[in-house]
Amino acid sequence: MERNIYRFADGLTLVHCKMDGVFSAFLSVLTGAGSVNETEKNNGISHCVEHMLFKGTKRRNAFQISEDIDKLGAQINAFTSKTATCYYTLGLAEHLEECADVISDILFEHTLDAGELDRERKVIDEEISMSEDDGADLCLDNLSSAYFGAHPLGRTILGPRSNVAHFTSEDLRTYISQNYASDSTVVTIVGNVEFARAKDVAEKFFVGRLPKLSRDWQDKPAKASRGYSYTEKPDLEQSHIGIAFPGLKYKDEHDVALAVLNAILGGNMSSRLFQEIREKEGLAYSVFSSPSNYINNGCLCIYAGVNPSNAEKAVRTMAKLFRGLKPFTASELEKGKQQIKTAYALTGESTSGIGKMFARYALCTGELLDTQEEIERVDKVTEEEVNYLAQTLLDPSLAAMAYVGKKIKTSLLDVFNE
Repeated sequence: MERNIYRFADGLTLVHCKMDGVFSAFLSVLTGAGSVNETEKNNGISHCVEHMLFKGTKRRNAFQISEDIDKLGAQINAFTSKTATCYYTLGLAEHLEECADVISDILFEHTLDAGELDRERKVIDEEISMSEDDGADLCLDNLSSAYFGAHPLGRTILGPRSNVAHFTSEDLRTYISQNYASDSTVVTIVGNVEFARAKDVAEKFFVGRLPKLSRDWQDKPAKASRGYSYTEKPDLEQSHIGIAFPGLKYKDEHDVALAVLNAILGGNMSSRLFQEIREKEGLAYSVFSSPSNYINNGCLCIYAGVNPSNAEKAVRTMAKLFRGLKPFTASELEKGKQQIKTAYALTGESTSGIGKMFARYALCTGELLDTQEEIERVDKVTEEEVNYLAQTLLDPSLAAMAYVGKKIKTSLLDVFNE
């Protein structure tokens, strides 16, 4: 698998990966503009911009954007995260230039029409409602707030309705001009495409189209709030519980060890959390752990969906598990390593999977991801390292918590810390 990273004179980065034996090509433009770059007043604007770039350009209306991709049999989509926004296509390698033309058009020739913005507010409002109606989503959003507090990482990506209702086209243009920059943007092309062709596509459609701003776009270090978020939802049949422990920042020297720890703690069906909460106690259908890592921050989240009558019992059971956490064994360590290495292998078989992974790595580190090197790092993880992280991070007194569900009288965070 041929891999390349190339920086153009304007600061734009190209990441290329040639995969023989595939017919597809993944193209993405990942720019370091997400909710961490927002204020409380304009929280949600990154996501609103993402929506609006699909609503029309000087050459295409919203329908034509979709139609020009659909007639190629390709896919086009985008997503906003806390640290970045990504626009991408997935189609046949022979249609790479046509896909790049559409992505370039929406990025640089958008109109941000006021009438379209008024209509799109309704769509975003429905997306916010969908998130609020999903107890698990709402719980994990609230958990970020409980853990990070007033730090931008504690805010939602969608933002509050009141903000979205007042964004103007000029607000969006100003945000783009201040945050979409060539030197914090990565173009990624993965598939059966030669490097020379990938470079030509990037140069033709993306180079010289964004300002070089040298902006400080990365998340600032945060001090954990260790708070408790309680949201009463009488109509929900299930209660949702989230617990956040300290984690590690992206590409910390121990990040691979944390990934192994997460796998054996709550990342699969034989994990300790799954076995204790679901299999032994029958308290939850869904229970898992998941690390969230940012450039300068991180947390390890635990989630469980339980019957409201079992909420306290589930929290007490988890508290008992963490307070009496037994050292992870050699067999658990090997199982966790195999989970991580298999995940790398499966991701590496997908042009979109490897493209998104390579893009984030290049944006955050400025370097080209070496998956073989990462696998070697996994192999070097020791029992001592994993158990040290467990003892250091999985301390109930360091945790924040969120609850969403029917009314309960007790603070579950107090229960967790008894």
